[in-house]
Amino acid sequence: MQVAVWDTYVKTRSGSVLHFDIIVPDTLKDAGHIYGFGKQYLQSIGEGKSELSMEQCRFCHIESPTAEMLSAIGDKGYYILAMETIPASLNSDASRRDKILYLKGHYAQYRFADFRGIAETEVDHILLQS
Repeated sequence: MQVAVWDTYVKTRSGSVLHFDIIVPDTLKDAGHIYGFGKQYLQSIGEGKSELSMEQCRFCHIESPTAEMLSAIGDKGYYILAMETIPASLNSDASRRDKILYLKGHYAQYRFADFRGIAETEVDHILLQS
């Protein structure tokens, strides 16, 4: 079995953004069902009032599952890979990676953008314009 990875960014009540992947069997194609899994996860961590839609969650890629993924999918139908919490504001000493995560987490137009090959000075310019 292969799994489908859905890249997800959800704003919390505190203004930070949770970045996580919703991982499901690759045969599951219904986005509404997948968003439901994301909402279950958010509920389980006390963020149940957060919305989840195509603006926050999109199919990313197919991969081979780990044993942990298979176990969770067998139990619940999905697996969550928690990635990072993106702060509500950006520190002045933020790394290029932090800046890109901030843009993806807080600005929908950059959420699923590919920043490979973009110099840090250009990322800084984008931040100033946002």
